[in-house]
Amino acid sequence: MTGAAQIAISGLDPRDRAAIEQLIQRHAWLIDHGKADRIGELFAEDAVLYGIGPDKIGRAAIAEWGRQRAALTERRSRHLQSNILIEPLSPETARGWVALTLYRHDGPGEGLAMPLLIAEYADHYRKAPDGAWLFAERRLSVLFGAA
Repeated sequence: MTGAAQIAISGLDPRDRAAIEQLIQRHAWLIDHGKADRIGELFAEDAVLYGIGPDKIGRAAIAEWGRQRAALTERRSRHLQSNILIEPLSPETARGWVALTLYRHDGPGEGLAMPLLIAEYADHYRKAPDGAWLFAERRLSVLFGAA
């Protein structure tokens, strides 16, 4: 057995899996902590971000979205992510799925602790020449919206 079949059976190197999981969590943390203006750093130059408003094609477009999101200083959010599944495609690529429960409040004060939505990310990850894992594609699909 060789190629993709062997990689799928053997799984990712634990260090690669940890790096991808850190990438996933860093994406949410930057948004939740007012640092979305740095989100472009997590994406490959030719990456695509789907499902959050209009499609964003390329790191520059994704970075611009992040700058606009960071400017919403009265918006508070928390991304609770679970059910992370990562499958290797090659030594330098993988795909994954992440369940998301999003809490968000616009305006002053605490807001209500009710989820805005439950969604799923379908991701493709790519290892950069420096060894860092980046998003090559991130697609958000809303499964349940607020009542």
